[in-house]
Amino acid sequence: MDTNHFFSFSRIAMVMKREIMENWKKNLYSLIGLYAAFAIVMVGNMWGMSVNAENTFANPVLFFTRYCTNVMGSFIFIFMLGSLIYASGILDNMKNKEMRISFLMLPATMVEKYVARFLMATLGFVVVVTVGLLLAEITRYILLPLFNLPDIFHHSALFKVFSMIAVDGEQSFRGSNAFTMEYMPWLGEACGWSFLIWSHSLYVLGGSFWYKRAFLKTLGTLIVISILGSIITVQIVEWIGKEGMMGLHDWLEENFQWMTLNKLLALGGAFFSAFTMFNWWLGYTLFTRSQVIKPKFRLI
Repeated sequence: MDTNHFFSFSRIAMVMKREIMENWKKNLYSLIGLYAAFAIVMVGNMWGMSVNAENTFANPVLFFTRYCTNVMGSFIFIFMLGSLIYASGILDNMKNKEMRISFLMLPATMVEKYVARFLMATLGFVVVVTVGLLLAEITRYILLPLFNLPDIFHHSALFKVFSMIAVDGEQSFRGSNAFTMEYMPWLGEACGWSFLIWSHSLYVLGGSFWYKRAFLKTLGTLIVISILGSIITVQIVEWIGKEGMMGLHDWLEENFQWMTLNKLLALGGAFFSAFTMFNWWLGYTLFTRSQVIKPKFRLI
């Protein structure tokens, strides 16, 4: 195999194929776990609807929409939690000395190995989620005759859920009395997505530093940082005092009149995007410095 080139999609595919074949049990367990979580949500909510069968038949369209709304909230939570766990496991194939030797000795460049693992932790998760959702929907159809529910429940719940997700969720937010400033919806969505991807990149970074129990260690570290940041912020506010805060407010209003919400959203999106790229780069840098025998401080 030619390893003279810096980047080759064929070698990335080779690394991914190897990872899939060698870790097929782990991938299967992940699929079963996600499928079970989705199926429990769908079947459990059907059972809850069947308990109130009289109300359900009185307005079946409303109750099917309510069913899909409940399912959608649970699906989003499962997806976000699962994506962070997958992200933190980007280098869980290097937990011990033998696994590190096997992976580092592959005939591929370091960037190709890291990209392959990154794709396994992102696109691989999307594939597993998609299969799990489809299996959960099939399970719902199989068990549907056991529940006393209207015919509308024979419609695809997944299609309804994804249709609801695809609708611009900012419409209700914009209609709130607490938020009336005008802005470009796509900027708000871009800023929101950049924040979510940045949050995901923190767990990629944590998984590139810790190989064992990376999710819990990364989550714990972020919690500690958040608590310390809150304490420091409160102390700073108390030190500045009420008059100082009022003065700061007046100064910001006087000198930042040019700052519109669109500009603020654009700056926020650029900020989170920049730090996302930094986290990915730092994660790759940590991987390039991987050693067969890890320093003891990395075994925490």
